[in-house]
Amino acid sequence: MTRDRPAAPSGDRLTLMLDLDETLVYASEIELGRAADFQALGYHVYRRPHLQTFLDHVMARYDVGVWTSSGRRYAEAVCAALFPPQALRFVWSSERCSLSRDWTTGEYLNRKRLQKLKTHGYRLERLLAIDDTPSKHSQNYGNLVCVSEYLGEDPHDDELLRLIGYLGTLAGEADVRKIEKRRWRERSVASDPKPL
Repeated sequence: MTRDRPAAPSGDRLTLMLDLDETLVYASEIELGRAADFQALGYHVYRRPHLQTFLDHVMARYDVGVWTSSGRRYAEAVCAALFPPQALRFVWSSERCSLSRDWTTGEYLNRKRLQKLKTHGYRLERLLAIDDTPSKHSQNYGNLVCVSEYLGEDPHDDELLRLIGYLGTLAGEADVRKIEKRRWRERSVASDPKPL
């Protein structure tokens, strides 16, 4: 399942780099108050509401890869449950992250440096990271769309439906890094995605 060497981007399509935990799914060693959607390496995994609608939409329109700060085997198991075989351009896990120190807190953090994808032909001006943890993208100026954290509990979460609409407004931009994204929800309305 893992594409350690990313497939080349296809033309000028926008590339989405998706995070897994607390962005697309929530995983826990103990079950929540309901049965898990699937199991991965002993974890109970819960899909975020509207996840399949979101994935169907973005897989048809964008180049899509996954980069998680979780381990490789976990990433492979979760991706195998969410995506068709060979659908992703790349699946990267914690070993591709860069460990760096936060000098404010003293903590060491895994950071996702998108510059690593540039060496594989991806253009940073056509690359969006979708993640719930902004600190992992502190060196990716203008590439992050930060989503709210999903903890497996809220059945009315509509973040992914809102994201579908917002991504559509960015798809035609020559340089997505120039667009202010911090208040993206205000420029997006949850709606059913338009068919291809």
